[in-house]
Amino acid sequence: MSEAADPAEVEHNKDEGRWRFKPRGLHITWSNNSSYWKMPQKGTDGPAELLAVCWLEIDGSTSEPLSKGKRYALSFKISMTKQDPVWKEGPVFMLAKVGKKGIAKWEKINLGDMRIGNIIEIPYGKLRFEVPKKAEDTRLYFGLYELWTGKWKEGLQIHEAVVEEMPD
Repeated sequence: MSEAADPAEVEHNKDEGRWRFKPRGLHITWSNNSSYWKMPQKGTDGPAELLAVCWLEIDGSTSEPLSKGKRYALSFKISMTKQDPVWKEGPVFMLAKVGKKGIAKWEKINLGDMRIGNIIEIPYGKLRFEVPKKAEDTRLYFGLYELWTGKWKEGLQIHEAVVEEMPD
């Protein structure tokens, strides 16, 4: 159904508290089927292109714990290759959750008005969250999901996901 996320496709700058997930560093549902997704070559910075799916689900997680008491921001860089009216019918949602049992923070995003070719960062202003000082599990689990419409969609490109520590 999907290729496993490749840790070699995730760049972690410990000095800056920043992770950059290339498309192959994410778990993209149906990415192993070239009828549904066109995946970039391993080790490249190319985007993953959605060709046709009826369910959008993209997940990721940090390989190392985040720092307790620190604030972070999550964003995806995306673009569109064609205007698909399905994107106007249902939004997508971004999720950030610290720890498997943590409280999820959600952001609703409308992709229906995106212009073809523009690479944008979603959500605007990034999805911000804080790691609780008393948290036991401080790994980040995150994702990009659609609100179920049951309709096939196409044209979305995923360039990267970025998690970065915010200044105090």
